[in-house]
Amino acid sequence: MKYAGSVMEIGFLFQLYSPVQASPLTCLKDHPRKGEKLTLSPSGTLAAITDSLGRILLLDTQALVVVRLWKGYRDASCLFMELLVNRDQPGSSSFYYEPTKSDYCLCLAIHAPRKGIVEVWQMRTGPRLLTIQCAKGSRLLQPSYRFGSSLGSPYVPLEAFLLNGDSGQLSVLNRFLN
Repeated sequence: MKYAGSVMEIGFLFQLYSPVQASPLTCLKDHPRKGEKLTLSPSGTLAAITDSLGRILLLDTQALVVVRLWKGYRDASCLFMELLVNRDQPGSSSFYYEPTKSDYCLCLAIHAPRKGIVEVWQMRTGPRLLTIQCAKGSRLLQPSYRFGSSLGSPYVPLEAFLLNGDSGQLSVLNRFLN
């Protein structure tokens, strides 16, 4: 294919690279609030939305209904993660048990920088499971890939990390619940 500029070639290229508009799903209007960040759960069925006035909305993306609301979290950031909570293991304590997906629960980690804490809440309507103090300048991080996740290998939970902005220390938040 030569690029001599024929009308057919230009039309074909325009079709490949023409802009596409997003399809609106719903509208959540609550003036003067403005949505700032949206984080999807791994399955895509929940979304955490932070707004300009310090609220965090937990949205059921299938029913398009707000199922939970937190107040007082200005400048917050959120990540979904999985926490090992089902620690009832069969057999004796000497028996090695590899946790499965059903041993983990979906949680939302909320970094509240103005409070200097990270809170971990069980989804959808469960309790706060953890509160962790963090230094100013800390950030929540999450890899875009689950390391070690493949067929035949043990289940790898969705992890979240806390980067201390002052010291550079990186800590994993969700190895297990004490």
